[in-house]
Amino acid sequence: MRRLEFGKPEAKHTYLYRGHDSSGHTLRPSLFRRQANRQHEKNLLREVLSMHPSEFGQDVGVFEQLVRLQHFSLPTRLLDVTFNPLVALYFACQGTKNKDGEVLQFKFSSRKLRYFDSDTVSAVANLSNLSGSERNKIRLLSNDEDLASEIAGRRLLHFIKSEKPYFEPRIKLEHLKGFTPVKPRLSNRRILAQQGAFVLFGLTPKLDDSNDHGIRVIRTLVPGYNKAHLRVALDRIGINEATLFPEIDRAARYVFSQVSPEI
Repeated sequence: MRRLEFGKPEAKHTYLYRGHDSSGHTLRPSLFRRQANRQHEKNLLREVLSMHPSEFGQDVGVFEQLVRLQHFSLPTRLLDVTFNPLVALYFACQGTKNKDGEVLQFKFSSRKLRYFDSDTVSAVANLSNLSGSERNKIRLLSNDEDLASEIAGRRLLHFIKSEKPYFEPRIKLEHLKGFTPVKPRLSNRRILAQQGAFVLFGLTPKLDDSNDHGIRVIRTLVPGYNKAHLRVALDRIGINEATLFPEIDRAARYVFSQVSPEI
């Protein structure tokens, strides 16, 4: 564990953060926490789309559909992160004083950051449209050129072209097998309030602290006995449940928590 570094304003690196209310968590998005989720990923996406098509009407591509599923707590290949270390600290300070929390910092080359509508994001997100066996076939490939001769690769290209007709068949396996930090469209109030971003996982189910993907992971311990004090300090600068979760039920819960016991 190291002290939290807030990141110097240097153009060549970007910093993202994530908070855990208990320490030692594996960096694995919800989709990869259960084998059944991975096997039925494409069915989960299609079922929700078929039941509530209007909810996805404004979404641009599969990535934004995954963001919406994430918002409704369904398993996806997205890992929530934030550009604001204090937001990550808020999440690390949840839970009881009996458990230490942690703030994770992700440092990587700014060239690695993609916007929501990039070709790389489209390619990786559309892995969600393949079956588990098709993804396994792509996982075993070693050369980019092999994708064109593999049925699963051609199906992936078909799904990408359905949202990007101009897309040229130049998919890189390193992108499909790696991790892509993504700056999303600020299409919902929670992402805006939390200064949110995502790490889009490809075919690798977990991000190790020591990795060869160009993402440096630093964990900083938040002692359990300091959580309550830090929550008060964060509240004083406007970082609390009501501001980070702008839905009315969360705002109401926050207001109720502030009511004096004497009233």
